[in-house]
Amino acid sequence: MRALSKRSAVAWRMRHMLTWSGVKPPRRIWNWARRFAQAIHAKYPGKLLAYNCSPSFNWQKNLDDKTIASFQQQLSDMGYKFQFITLAGIHSMWFNMFDLANAYAQGEGMKHYVEKVQQPEFAAAKDGYTFVSHQQEVGTGYFDKVTTIIQGGTSSVTALTGSTEESQF
Repeated sequence: MRALSKRSAVAWRMRHMLTWSGVKPPRRIWNWARRFAQAIHAKYPGKLLAYNCSPSFNWQKNLDDKTIASFQQQLSDMGYKFQFITLAGIHSMWFNMFDLANAYAQGEGMKHYVEKVQQPEFAAAKDGYTFVSHQQEVGTGYFDKVTTIIQGGTSSVTALTGSTEESQF
């Protein structure tokens, strides 16, 4: 890392509670991350560091499985206490939608939805997954109550009461 980069990072980040960094490619992370953390901590001991575990890298092309498995602990030991994967949700959503659509188009349609989405959701409920009751998750019950209050205690346009979700989930 050039001296100017270090000085700039230290000067700019001294005003912030958390310093965020990332590096490419990931195989170079150890030396870079260590030098960066040391430069920040030399001037601001204990400064919280954040690291973007970028989905833009081909992790297995650059690191072996053992290194990937210990990657975050090693970063934490250097002071990177907040580690995240930018765009993890959208990558997961796009891939899983592609996977579902591809399987769905292969001919058994709804069977693939049940196998790839619904049954895994039911299984994940024991671990705290709640979106299987999607109407509740998006606030339908709240809006039903608001509608009922506005309608003077009864309403024929509520969504959750009497729904298949209410009776099955």
